This record gives sequence, structure tokens and C-alpha cells, in this order.
Amino acid sequence: MSRQRPSQIKPTVATHFPSLSRGPEISQNVHMFTEDVHLGLMPIGGRTEKHKEFAVSLQGSEDECEKTRGLIGEIGRYDTHDLAEMVCDAVEEMARHLAWEGCAVYEIVLDDDGAPHVWSFTSKGLWRLPRWFLQVIPRGDWDLWKRKWTVVPASRIWYVDMPSILGGRTGYRRVLKRLGRFEPLGPQFWRKDLERGQQSKNFDFQGYVRQSEIYFDRITKAWGWNRRDWSQERSTEFFNVYKMVNFRWAQAVLREHMIAALNSLFARLGITCEVKVKGLPTVDDILNTKREFLDGRISFGAASGRVML
Repeated sequence: MSRQRPSQIKPTVATHFPSLSRGPEISQNVHMFTEDVHLGLMPIGGRTEKHKEFAVSLQGSEDECEKTRGLIGEIGRYDTHDLAEMVCDAVEEMARHLAWEGCAVYEIVLDDDGAPHVWSFTSKGLWRLPRWFLQVIPRGDWDLWKRKWTVVPASRIWYVDMPSILGGRTGYRRVLKRLGRFEPLGPQFWRKDLERGQQSKNFDFQGYVRQSEIYFDRITKAWGWNRRDWSQERSTEFFNVYKMVNFRWAQAVLREHMIAALNSLFARLGITCEVKVKGLPTVDDILNTKREFLDGRISFGAASGRVML
């Protein structure tokens, strides 16, 4: 079912800009962070052994549910007929766009019968105007798209921002920019010296690593990101579990935000059907776990077990 649109349906926007993908190499920290943000947001393949009560359902008439399934299938990346797997795939795909760009943007296109379809496209070069969106196409892609810009009515754009509690689009992109400022393997000048067989006597590598870790923890504090480091060399087991719980809270915020955005889209399109997800740790559940953990009422293992998918 995924991506099975009528052949005459085409977006009016430029979906991607190849010229912008040939930029500088992405920072290792940025790559890891964006992956960690969206991977594991929902149970992989729509299945989880940890939460037996996990289930996804559609609430609406049979016809309305079928319309909903069609749209969800177009948002996801893989072909599947299983509803739970379809919703998990769609939510993770939306979150992938948010993780890389701070937002997920789709054009709503109607087919000859008036049925809506959605196309994902890049948010790069996209500007919000009163009742319109302006897409400015980079010079390097003028020949590909045969134009320099595209203007689309706001009624045809579905725009999903990063949740404001996680910084919104602007705050999140600021985090990505700051993550890319320092490399964990040392600054570029120091790495080049090593390649030449030289070693600066005035550079304290261990001090650099220590200060970098403090910096990364500070700018990702809202997320509780641990940089995939579970060691206790510069931390404690308590703080590691605390950050893990906080990161799962941030993912739950994002997960519930995605489900709400999907239901908002259906309502906007006049489809009287809602996606319902149950059996996964909610934002409130994780906040309660966090309070109990901080108060010493539950163990490290119990706190970890409650928030994992």
C-alpha cells in the first residue's frame, strides 16, 4: 500500500536539492544525535516483546479508516499492510525529517477524484508567507527543476515543527549547529599534525575531550543525550540512568507529537478517523518514573525497564 499513488499525481514543489547534498562532511556528533533522536521512537517493525499491551487502532468508519491507511502508507518508507507496522514506519519517517531539518514538510495533492495524497519534500529554501509558502531553488538545481522558485498556497502544505518543549525548529537547528563545532577526535589542526607525524606540545588533548563532553552535555541537556557513552569514567551510574530516562521522555514527547500531527492532518482533510496508540510509555508515565527515581523509590533497573520500548 505504501506510496501507491495514481500516476497523474505529481507535486508542484521541488522535492529535493542534489546541489545541497554535496556540502561539507557531516559531523560525527550530528550524525549520531540525529540517528538517536528518531531511531527507536516506535517499536521496530510494529512489534515489541517488552510491552505486550502495545497496539495501534483506527477509530472511524470502514471507508474513513481506509482513507487514513492510504495516507499513512504514503508517509512511510516501506510497503506493508500491517497497521501497527505502517504507523510505526510513518512516525519514524516523519521523525527522521524532524531530526535532520527540525521540521517535516509535505505537499497535499488531490487526484482526479478529489482524494488527497501527500508528498514529502525538503524544507531547505522554504519560507512562510501570509497564506503562502515560497520555495527558493538553489542555483545549482535550476536546470533540474526548470525554475528558480515555487509558490504554493498554505492550504496545500502540511508543516510539522519540532515540539516547542524541545526547542522548536529554530532551537533544535541551533543544537545541530553547535554539535558540529567540535569533533571528539580533536580539532582539525591537531589531526592534520598527527597525519604529518607531528605532535603539538602546547595542546592538551585530554583537556579538550573533557571540555568537549561538558559542552555537548550542556547543549543537549533538554534531550538527555549520552553520546552513546555508558562508561562511568567521567560520570556515575545514577547520572547515566537519569540521562537515559530524560532521553526517553524527549522521544515520547516527539512520538506523541507525531501521532497528534497525523490526526490533525486527517481532521484538516475532512477524514473522520483517528490513530490511537496504546501500551507504550507516555510522557506522563516517564515523568512519574523520573520523579520516583530521583526520590530513590525505584532502582536503576526498574527506571530503565519502565521507559524502554
